[in-house]
Order: sequence, then C-alpha cells, then structure tokens
Amino acid sequence: MTVNPAQITRHHLANQAAPTYSLIRKVCACGKASTAKQLAQHCKCAACALAAVRDAIMSGDFAKPQHMLGAVQGKPKNRWGNRNYFAAGSGQQYEAMQRLVGAGLATAGRAGNEMTYFYATRLGCKAAGLDAAGIKRAMED
Repeated sequence: MTVNPAQITRHHLANQAAPTYSLIRKVCACGKASTAKQLAQHCKCAACALAAVRDAIMSGDFAKPQHMLGAVQGKPKNRWGNRNYFAAGSGQQYEAMQRLVGAGLATAGRAGNEMTYFYATRLGCKAAGLDAAGIKRAMED
C-alpha cells in the first residue's frame, strides 16, 4: 500500500478541526453521564430525550412501533428488527401513526390501496427496546 502524504495531512487537519468538547463526559440534569456533544445539541441526555418522546405520545400508540419492528412478547430478541413497516388504513391507526411521526419515532412511506406504510426511525427502534444489532437489522433495506 502506497502512503499518500496529502491524504495523511488532510486526515490530521480534519481531526484537529473537530470540536474538542465532543467526547468529554458531562452530567445531565437527571444525573446520568452523557457526552458534551449530546448535551450541547439536545440540552438533555439520550435517556431524557427518549422519556420526553414517550410522554408526548399516547399510551396505546407505543405498541405500534413494537409491532412494526416485531418486538413483541414471545418472540426471541435476536429476531426483533427483522421487519420494519406498519400498514395503516384510515381512522385511529393512521392518527396514531401520525402522532408517532410527529414525535420522531416513525416516517411515512408510500401509500397504496387505501393504506399508508410507515417505517420506524432509529429513535423509534430505541423506544421499542431494540439493541444495536436489532437497530442495524431494522435499518437495512
């Protein structure tokens, strides 16, 4: 492999240009440790952000992302995230999914045959209880 001095210089300059605060550990108002970058961008740790999202949706709506991702009781956790869609017709299901889209847990997809398909976001995967491997499975096309 040939060493390219220009590429090494670009990488070095890019590393120097990154903010120095990004990996410094800070404490959120709730007392949990978080990175300074997370606190600067969102003013709260990931756990507090997720709790705020859960409070923003109705209690029955929370079962939708779990069903959407296959994260249900009786199914092994290594199978969670194998699917990532929810077909909602008109009525209460559609309204519930619109609330999830507003909270950032889902995105609206294609519409067809009087149904609209919704897909979970990364935040929706975390809210449904998926681990990193499950999120990776769910986000694959």
